[in-house]
Amino acid sequence: MPRIRSLVLTYIRHQRKTPINNSFQNASTQFPVLLAANESLIQAVHTELPWWATIMGLTCLLRTSLTLPIAVYQQRSVGKMIQLAPMIQSWGTTLKTQIASESKQKGWGYARYNGELQKQYRKKVGEIYAHYGCSRWKLLALPYVQIPLWVSMSLTLRHMTGYPLPWYGQTSDGPTQGLSEGGFGWVTDLTVPDPTMTFPLLIGAGTLLNVELNAWLSKDKEKTITQKVMTNAFRCLAVVFVPIAAHAPMTLGLYWVTSTWYSVVQNIAFRIPSVRATLKMPPLQPPPIKNEYQQNNAVQK
Repeated sequence: MPRIRSLVLTYIRHQRKTPINNSFQNASTQFPVLLAANESLIQAVHTELPWWATIMGLTCLLRTSLTLPIAVYQQRSVGKMIQLAPMIQSWGTTLKTQIASESKQKGWGYARYNGELQKQYRKKVGEIYAHYGCSRWKLLALPYVQIPLWVSMSLTLRHMTGYPLPWYGQTSDGPTQGLSEGGFGWVTDLTVPDPTMTFPLLIGAGTLLNVELNAWLSKDKEKTITQKVMTNAFRCLAVVFVPIAAHAPMTLGLYWVTSTWYSVVQNIAFRIPSVRATLKMPPLQPPPIKNEYQQNNAVQK
């Protein structure tokens, strides 16, 4: 916490001293405010670290402070849903009997009966989840934070390297000072791609490993067609991303490889019982639990 507080104070002081970056003033196209704030944060961290460590360290800091808490909350919510599954299934059986009796009294056809059953079932399940603090919409919070973070940081680093941005064109007169010699080992110049293809391959391998980890961890659960299509699509994306990374400057390569392998470590850590206990996540349960779609079908029978 003291370290994070120090970085925040440094960022605020930097903002007061340099409200407008020179590269913004000379740019022919107006630079987005969010990306300008990202660059100021990067510059503030760089005052204490070399460029390669700045990019990798800030990536870990942002993931730990922004996306990790949401991922932990998501795991807790999923655990609550699993614990609530028996109650929901029991309630669904009762609801089926009630709606069947009402349907018989009012002379409803099967279509009307089924529609009313599904309507009340979805409403009640939503109320139960909301009551126990695990509303389904909250499970979508992670991508709504992680994707904008990844895109905005990628665009910011691309701008700092002197590359044009999509829709904005050229937003700087050249690379930020120090990037051309701010690397390490064989990647001293961070404004050019990795000549050895090491980082692009690491990025592709990390992305594919994340996909396979998620697929393996859910192998005992029945998947819908949409889930299978999405898994295969992400596998293809992992392969396609290798040549994309091969043409990207090392500033992006460092950010992408750090973010990707952070996700790998996080996915593995979330499967360790001691880690889950420390983060107050529910224990993993080997027996497969019926998902909501299966419960829904069970109600209809």
